[in-house]
Amino acid sequence: MSQAAAKSGKLTVFKTDRHEDFGAICFAVLVAASVMIYMAFFLDKVTIKAPADGKLVEMKVAMGDTIKEGQPLYTYETVKKKFVEGKLEESKATETFKSKTPGKVLELKKKPGDAFKKGNGLLVVEHVKGTLP
Repeated sequence: MSQAAAKSGKLTVFKTDRHEDFGAICFAVLVAASVMIYMAFFLDKVTIKAPADGKLVEMKVAMGDTIKEGQPLYTYETVKKKFVEGKLEESKATETFKSKTPGKVLELKKKPGDAFKKGNGLLVVEHVKGTLP
């Protein structure tokens, strides 16, 4: 330990807190960039998971279909909950999930009428290299 570090009582390689913050920000940016590059160029297929508990109403794609960004993939029915004047109200809603990346459908894991939980895989998509799934 250097005399300066021993005097201040800190065990750090940085001279000031500002340098520590800058080092932490650079590290976080490096980690985020590494993850995004891995996802865009090395991850070949992605499982699209259910955004909420519900029931699959309609699958709008088939195995082997080529999909575009923004194309509807499936429609599901879910229960929406909200508080109105202190009471919990539930209502059924039908929503359509759209593709966030272009690619090709490799596998359908659920059929129309199947119930699913949030996070269950619904379909597997091979995304185009260079795009983020």
